[in-house]
Amino acid sequence: FLSVPIALSGYREVGVLRRYRASALRPITYIIADVLANLCMTMLGMVILVLVGWLLHKVRFEGSVLQLIPGVIICGLSMFSAGYLIASVARGARTAQSVGMVIFYPMMFLSGAGMPLELLPDSIRKISDFLPLTYVVKLLRALWFGEPWGDHLMETAVLGGILILCTAIAARFFKWE
Repeated sequence: FLSVPIALSGYREVGVLRRYRASALRPITYIIADVLANLCMTMLGMVILVLVGWLLHKVRFEGSVLQLIPGVIICGLSMFSAGYLIASVARGARTAQSVGMVIFYPMMFLSGAGMPLELLPDSIRKISDFLPLTYVVKLLRALWFGEPWGDHLMETAVLGGILILCTAIAARFFKWE
């Protein structure tokens, strides 16, 4: 969520995107490559996080890896799309960074990512229902503990909606220069 808008806006500021545009590289090729690179880094980060948790803290995993991986992918893609949206409308890397941080840090603390939603007051839980990261946390937590996808269609639909909506808006306002 934070790295995508900062990197993309930074590339725009220093002219990297303009050079890509002038090359034979098609825009969709660049964007797919960027998304795949970010997705690979996310997956690698998740693997390292889980391994460290398992080795050092004896974290239990009760779910299915084959169900968790698509969950991580849809969550990552939906957050990337929001990052691309910020990058598409931000004037520069500093603006993208500021906007991203203003959105991300409150979202992290209010969504259940910082502390479990069950510990938050009811008023905060009502606010968290409007935050995309809440649905990421709910879906990944459920898949981690072995709950079936069918019980979390709402989270999947919200994340899919965020992915589609943010991608469409980002594509509309994306600037190479």
